[in-house]
Amino acid sequence: MPRNARTHDVRIVDRKITYPRNDRWVQNCVRGDVLRVAWDDEWDYMTDIVAIFVNAADGERSNPIEVTSGQCEIPANVLLTQGRLFVTIIGYLGDEQRIVTQKMERPFLINESGDVYDTLLPEVTEDVLWKVLSACRDIDETIAQALVLAREAQAIIDAIHSAGFDMDSVMEAIGQLTNRLTRESGDIWAVMDVLYASFDVAGYEDDETAIFKAASMDEETFTLMIGE
Repeated sequence: MPRNARTHDVRIVDRKITYPRNDRWVQNCVRGDVLRVAWDDEWDYMTDIVAIFVNAADGERSNPIEVTSGQCEIPANVLLTQGRLFVTIIGYLGDEQRIVTQKMERPFLINESGDVYDTLLPEVTEDVLWKVLSACRDIDETIAQALVLAREAQAIIDAIHSAGFDMDSVMEAIGQLTNRLTRESGDIWAVMDVLYASFDVAGYEDDETAIFKAASMDEETFTLMIGE
């Protein structure tokens, strides 16, 4: 954040935003304003806190902007029109809890600026960074879940082996069960690199040979297209 940015102080008490009556916001400023937030104890437990700004005059809305060390930069797109500016602060405790501030009883006032000759906008804003960080967290969670499932699957296989079962026989039994269930109630299933199809989409010459009622091969992608 620019060191010379103007700081606007607010305080959250009982999820209500209060601030001194110092409406010093000016239209068309870019990277010139910082919101500094103080809050009561319940916000100290939040793992992520974001702010969303809405310009009531033109309806322009910011993406969620991460509040870091109690501060966030005001995005330029919500300062393009003079009028009332609302802010909502949202706190997250992982994916277990979310708390939200009340709608502001007295929103900020954006004062009309002098004439400007350009449409300067910041190249990178905190809201873009927040999107990237959120995506990274989602990827990390997906990888972690996949690792858990892999460990659970391996534990099941180990248990089957330790109980004295033949794994090939188990796989064959699973294949036979899948074949029967698919024919009776499914459409098309792929299990252990084997394609099973129901009678709705294929006829069977024997237990291992299926003739699809409607199918074509995409020669460019080597993809079998099944169905109409």
